[in-house]
Amino acid sequence: MKGRTAVTLHERSEKLLKSKIRNLHRQEFRFVFMGDSRGRGPADGCFTMAGEFELVLEQTLKLKPLFIVHGGDTVFTGEVQYLAHFVRYVEKHVPDIPMFVAIGNHDELFLNQSNVENFEATIGKVHWKIDIPKFDFRCFSLNNIISPSNSIYGFTDLELDYLGHQLEISPRNTIVAMHAQPSIGRWSTLDGFPVDTPESQRFFQLIEQFRHKVKKVLVSHVHAYDEQFISLSPTGELIVGIGTDYVLTGGAGAPLDTSIPLIYNSYNFVQFFVNRHGVSSPDLHRVFGLPKKPCV
Repeated sequence: MKGRTAVTLHERSEKLLKSKIRNLHRQEFRFVFMGDSRGRGPADGCFTMAGEFELVLEQTLKLKPLFIVHGGDTVFTGEVQYLAHFVRYVEKHVPDIPMFVAIGNHDELFLNQSNVENFEATIGKVHWKIDIPKFDFRCFSLNNIISPSNSIYGFTDLELDYLGHQLEISPRNTIVAMHAQPSIGRWSTLDGFPVDTPESQRFFQLIEQFRHKVKKVLVSHVHAYDEQFISLSPTGELIVGIGTDYVLTGGAGAPLDTSIPLIYNSYNFVQFFVNRHGVSSPDLHRVFGLPKKPCV
C-alpha cells in the first residue's frame, strides 16, 4: 500500500512512552491535549494539516509533556498518503514526545466512505490505553464515529461494552478520549452526538456510575475551546453545570468556529498535570502568530 508506514505512530509512541515512564521519578507529570489539525481540503487545497499545527507543536515542545493526546481529525481526508504524511510530520517536529490519536470523522472518511483500515495502517490502534500505575492513571480512547460521510456520531453496543469493561478495571485517575462532543448545553446546536438515544443514555450512565474514577472526558470536533460539567440525575435527566468535566479543544489548525457560544474561538491546546491524588483543571494555551505557510 503506497504511503503505508513501516511502524505506526501508535507503535512508535507506545515504545517511547514505556522508556519515558521507566525514567519518570517526579511526583507529577504533565500531558497535552489537542485536536483538529486538518486543513480546509477543497476550500484551499490543503488535504493534510493547516499551518497553525506547526505553531501548536512548537509551543507544545516547550512544555516537555510526557505525551500528547490528539482528539482526531488529523488531516482533511483519510487517504493513506495524507495520514502517513501526518505521522512523518509529527515524528519530525516532536520526535521525543509520544502522541496518541482518538480517531475523528475526517481521519476515517475516504472517498465518502468509512475506511478505518487506512488509519490503522498509519496512525495505528483505534482503541488504545495509556497506563501509568505509579500515578493510578489510565487514559483510553473511544470511537464515537458512526457514519463519517453522514455526520452521524454516537456509540455502538460493542463500543459501550468496551467502555464499561475499561471503566470497571480502571484506576482512580481515568481519562476518556473521543472525537465528537455531546450535543448539550452550549454544544446543543453543534454537530455532535445526540444525548437522547438509548445508546447515549447508557454512555452517560456508565460515566456517572464510575464518576469517582473518570476525572476528564476529552473531546474535539468543534474548532474552538470550551469546558462543561455534565452529570446524570437518579431519574435519568442530564444536568449541565455539575458532574464530570468535559474538556473540548479542536483548535490545532482547522478553520475556527467563530459564530458559536463557546469560551474561546482561537487556535489552542491544553495541558493537564497529574499526580496520585488527581488530574488538574485544564491549563489553556492559546496559540498566536502567523504560520510560516498555510498548509504543512
